[in-house]
Amino acid sequence: MKLNPFQHLAHIPRYREVANILIKHGFGFIFDRISPGKLKKAEQKELRGVSAARELRQAFEELGPTYVKLGQLLSTRPDLVAPEYIREFEKLQDDVPPISFAEVSSVCAGEGIDIDEAFAYFNHEPLAAASIAQVHEAVLKDGQKIVVKVQRPGIDRQIQTDLQILMEIARILEKRTDWGQLYRVTEIVDELGEAIINEVDFSKEARNADFFYNNFCKHEHVIIPKVYWDYSSKRVLTLEYVEGVKISDPMGLKKALYDPEKIATHLVDALFKQVYEYGFFHADPHPGNLAITEGEKIIFYDFGQVGVIDRLTREKAMDLLVGMMRYDVNAVARALLDIGIGTQSINQAEFRHEISRLQQKYYGLPLSQINIGEALSELIDLSLYFRVRVPPELSLVVKMIMTIERIVSQLDPQLSIVDIAQPYGKKLLRQRFAPEQLKESAGSILMDYASVARTLPRDVDNVLKMLEAGEIKIHMEHEILRRLTNKVDILSNRLSLAIIIASIIIGTSLVVGQSGSKLLGRIPLVEVGFFAAVILGLVLAYSIFKSGQY
Repeated sequence: MKLNPFQHLAHIPRYREVANILIKHGFGFIFDRISPGKLKKAEQKELRGVSAARELRQAFEELGPTYVKLGQLLSTRPDLVAPEYIREFEKLQDDVPPISFAEVSSVCAGEGIDIDEAFAYFNHEPLAAASIAQVHEAVLKDGQKIVVKVQRPGIDRQIQTDLQILMEIARILEKRTDWGQLYRVTEIVDELGEAIINEVDFSKEARNADFFYNNFCKHEHVIIPKVYWDYSSKRVLTLEYVEGVKISDPMGLKKALYDPEKIATHLVDALFKQVYEYGFFHADPHPGNLAITEGEKIIFYDFGQVGVIDRLTREKAMDLLVGMMRYDVNAVARALLDIGIGTQSINQAEFRHEISRLQQKYYGLPLSQINIGEALSELIDLSLYFRVRVPPELSLVVKMIMTIERIVSQLDPQLSIVDIAQPYGKKLLRQRFAPEQLKESAGSILMDYASVARTLPRDVDNVLKMLEAGEIKIHMEHEILRRLTNKVDILSNRLSLAIIIASIIIGTSLVVGQSGSKLLGRIPLVEVGFFAAVILGLVLAYSIFKSGQY
């Protein structure tokens, strides 16, 4: 996400609005970090646990579409936020008054779509309205029923403004706080910002939907709405209208005589097929995006959030799952370290010990009673504690599993998703050790070694020359010592300035006491010295108050 670093100057009113709302909900400490001492302590609530998560969710709803979407994305990232925040963010509502039909018509016209010419019928009242877009039912000239998703005017500019502000806050927090550096908040904002921008570009959602349609068009248990490209663009998305009973409507499912056990099996199978066969999966399969039609077929809606997972990560994820099922601590630790980022300095013995303690929680339980998503989420939390970050795509898979487990528990409590995952795992294992794959892996390894062999003599020669010339430098950084050094520098600078001020006052007093000297024969020297001392004293006081360390 490329953002203009100077544009934030034009966003001061919105910045002030964001700050005031966050302060009102008890998050003034964020801005206290940015501008120490500038906030009144009375303005800030004391927040803990669930209350903090609830207040942040309410703040996001008040801040509008960008922050609602941010919270919804964060709810899919157990690697970034605690469970109580995920539960609250899943409740985020972005219900807003619909825009007028005149505005809808204007947006469509701006995308080259004339409603009167393109459609035989277009319902002026939306089926649903949200903060980014609203959906209308329509009919094409050939009689095909469709739905048209139309973006709200100006929403892209508002999102860009909010992302500018978020990035500016993230940069300051990363610069001034230890946890900001640890979690690399600028990278997180950049990543989430890209996801939000992608969701606002409906042409990308159309490509996602088209990919799913092409892969599942012949699947006997899955239905994906067809994209109508002639009536789709960056701000308008037109899809086939596929009607079904919401998966969250038990009475509707019962009335339609649908078998809940079949629905649960078909849903889990479809999602594991997406992950392990295609490496491209629906990242937000919450009940609102799922419906059921005749034959217990699953209808998927809304393809704004999708995940992409490469073959290597799929294999490591399967290793992790197999290790968990076998209670193999070494296999679980090895899989997490292979997948993770930043594993160089980890205490592996302690890491394995904590994994073992976590696995004891599930030891001896039947698979149907083990919440796999929750167990994987706990492993991710444990990895983060040891500063091992897992790839975002794996976090999306974990969140997807957690979501479908909650749905499945209402449909068929006895179903084990591991049982359904096993055939895909076995297939992945066969592919992994197939002769063609082994040949490809061996070739890749040989190429790596060949590259090392070519450059090794030159690299060794360079190191030896640098040693001979005394140019090798060993870089050591001690975080606590660095902070202590900075503190000593600050204190010594202030002490030096204070001594200078005191010296000027004492010196001028002694000189005047002996001779009554005047500067240029007119101004008493003691007054000049005293005035200089006052100025320097004010400078010292200002620097102390500005830093917030007093």
